[in-house]
Amino acid sequence: MEVLFIQHARRRRAQEQQQQLPPHQQGPQRQRRRQERIFRTRPTLQGLREHDIIQRYRLNWQAIQQLLRHIEPQLAASLQTPHIIPPETKLLAVLHMLASGSFQTTGALVAGISQPSFSAFLPKVLDAIISLTPRHISFPNTQLKQQETKQGFYQINGFTHVLGAIDCTHVRIVLPAATEHLYHNRKHTHSINAQAIVDYRGLITNIVAKYPGIVHDSFIFRHCTINQHFQDGRYGNGLLVGKYRNLVIYTQHSNPVGHTAHTPLH
Repeated sequence: MEVLFIQHARRRRAQEQQQQLPPHQQGPQRQRRRQERIFRTRPTLQGLREHDIIQRYRLNWQAIQQLLRHIEPQLAASLQTPHIIPPETKLLAVLHMLASGSFQTTGALVAGISQPSFSAFLPKVLDAIISLTPRHISFPNTQLKQQETKQGFYQINGFTHVLGAIDCTHVRIVLPAATEHLYHNRKHTHSINAQAIVDYRGLITNIVAKYPGIVHDSFIFRHCTINQHFQDGRYGNGLLVGKYRNLVIYTQHSNPVGHTAHTPLH
């Protein structure tokens, strides 16, 4: 009986103390348990062989380091904390996602970060890479560059007046939900039909990657800026060479959808 009386008195005293608190502090006092954060190991290029780097990121070690040097200032955090995500981790995470065609969840798991964190810096990394496009992808617009390009093609295979080799390729994508039929190509897969022009060294000088897989190669060329420049006479007697089945076709500004000469491939 005495024990019950003591317990009752304690409850009354606790209630009275609770009522004396401000309204925002009233209520049951619950002790919050602080969960310890676990930081996973983040990927680096150290210890990886060149073959493994290319297989994982589609770029070699030197290319990744050069890319990182260019975009690192845009990816660096304004506040430095012990567990800040370094620019290298951000770049490797995005490159892995682009190379593998996976989702953000997979890219974040590989990078040892959370998906919300990955989603937060993904646009910044992509914008930083895209900003480098004019520096590295440029069609020969000056007389000096055009002459150098023509000379390079001539030394390789004897073709004259060639400013670039053009072709299209289908880049497979995840099945779109709303416009699935537009991306269904002739190979019965879903893709973006990308047109690229390269110089005599194999370096990309122009690229158009905005049309769905259902669009034909000739349509992309007819509606691209380079074709318009050829028709306007900006490149003089310059030509583009492209592969059509087993023929090499010269595409001239006067007849952009046809050909003026062809030579069988061997």
